Amino acid sequence: MNSFIHKAVMNNIAWCGSVCEAHGLTHHSKENVWGLFSKAPVYYPEIISSNLDADLKDIEYFIEKGEVSSVKDSYANLDLSTMGFKILFEADWIFHTAYSGKSDVLHWREVRSADEMVEWIRLSSLENVIMPTLLNHSDVKFFISEFSGEGAGFIANMNDGVVGISNVFSTGDVHDDLWKDIPLVAGNAFPGESLVGYEQGSDLTAALKAGWTSIGPLRVWVK
Repeated sequence: MNSFIHKAVMNNIAWCGSVCEAHGLTHHSKENVWGLFSKAPVYYPEIISSNLDADLKDIEYFIEKGEVSSVKDSYANLDLSTMGFKILFEADWIFHTAYSGKSDVLHWREVRSADEMVEWIRLSSLENVIMPTLLNHSDVKFFISEFSGEGAGFIANMNDGVVGISNVFSTGDVHDDLWKDIPLVAGNAFPGESLVGYEQGSDLTAALKAGWTSIGPLRVWVK
């Protein structure tokens, strides 16, 4: 599973890059670290370590040049406390095997129009974070489910040989069916591709109960 951790990390970096570009921000990649020299959008880090070799000097490079308030420690192997950071949360990278069949998953649909995108952003409470222009990316798909007055959704992005699942939300309680549905829905759009992502707390518990696998830890540090 170590190879899938690296794929998950690189897929997440690609997604964060797309989000930043949608905000007009320029991002930079060095050998061991990806990052910004400006403030990231809300909920997104300025720095992400891209492999196990990242060290404090790599982090310092971006701190010296930019406005760094958060770091995604992708392998949970850095101690940033000496640099004035504290752990915001710890999470697990998760994995699901590829699904290659076609399945009718009731109540789910792919977001295709500008109006549907506005509704997705409203339901997810990610106004001014997820920009509507991301709908135009061919490697990114948004999915929404509306049933019995509740809404749920997630984003799937194809990059680095895997499909990254992110921004999973539900306006009701987190339930096992949501995490069981995601591989089927994403599999229809990206048949035969393995799924990765990261979660914490009740979402992680629900994902593992629904058949996802934990493949490694990560941390997010903040000033």
